[in-house]
Amino acid sequence: MKLVVTLLFASLVSLSFGQKVEDLFRASDTPIHWLGVDFSKVQLVGDFSQFGEAGKKSTIEIKNRYFPGWNELILNERDKYDIKGMIRKEHIIYSVEMVSNINATAATEDMETHNARIFSRQDIERHVQHYQPESKSGIGIVFIAEVLNKAETEAWFHFAAIDLSTNTVLLTERLRGTPAGIGLRNYWAGAIYDIIKEIKDRKYREWKSKHSRS
Repeated sequence: MKLVVTLLFASLVSLSFGQKVEDLFRASDTPIHWLGVDFSKVQLVGDFSQFGEAGKKSTIEIKNRYFPGWNELILNERDKYDIKGMIRKEHIIYSVEMVSNINATAATEDMETHNARIFSRQDIERHVQHYQPESKSGIGIVFIAEVLNKAETEAWFHFAAIDLSTNTVLLTERLRGTPAGIGLRNYWAGAIYDIIKEIKDRKYREWKSKHSRS
């Protein structure tokens, strides 16, 4: 009986220290991790050619070359792809290994489509339940790619803030980015930049007003 009570108490203590959505918007010691851009469920619509170079790229090449390339841009050009400024944090931990591994194992057979599906919040919640983050402390920030649509000149991503101790989604929103740039890598990186700027300039304030108790 004593053992049962002890385990129950430990469980309650553990739950009480879980992150809350308002932790994202207030000054605290909560570690914030940038997990990267998760392309493992992305849908590709239209012609994915390398502009000005050889023709259409296969889904295998996009997975093997461009998924890591887009994430590397964010790591290598941190002033431009301003994750810290986006969520008003002076310190960000870049913890991209998990998402990089997930992207590397993405299925490519059905990646190309003419009828892209919109992901629901439940889809996002189910997806991140499979995450095995490098750290179980703090909040993880991830962009989950829904569709890169060349035909409509747009990309849709889901911003998600996750309690890393439980993989609970604290906040998620579907956001549209406009691609821009020369070359396939830069073109779609432009959509990621567009979403980072949208969050930095507008969405962060909206989310803070709605969720912060400070």
